Amino acid sequence: MKQQHLMRNINTISRCAALYREEHLKELGLSGWQAPYIPEIIREPGITQDGLSQKLHVNRSNVTRQLTMLEDNGFISRVRSESDRRQIRVYPTKKAEEAYPRIREVFKEWRELLFDGLGEAERDMLEDVLERLAARAEELR
Repeated sequence: MKQQHLMRNINTISRCAALYREEHLKELGLSGWQAPYIPEIIREPGITQDGLSQKLHVNRSNVTRQLTMLEDNGFISRVRSESDRRQIRVYPTKKAEEAYPRIREVFKEWRELLFDGLGEAERDMLEDVLERLAARAEELR
């Protein structure tokens, strides 16, 4: 029963985080599900769609759908790779670079609100356990 609660709680946190991002980034024209793409693309301009799928642990068709919306809204550009025509590389636009500080701020706000009421030791322990669980999940994938 505890396993079911663990996954339900992790899912709840993830979905609530997306809703929070949705509300606080709507002035930029970003959805809560699109926001995590921008930091990855800023950090690694030219990342492939497959690379984003792997980093964000999102199905490739969902990545394609989100990138289409981001491109339509002027946040990214996609370019077919010269070396491998099957690959599509993703680059941030000026609009994405300008939105990036606000995206980081919203991520930080959510984290602070979520951790409010937890002591530093609890935060550190939670971070450590979640990092280990995430690493294990990636191994099992």
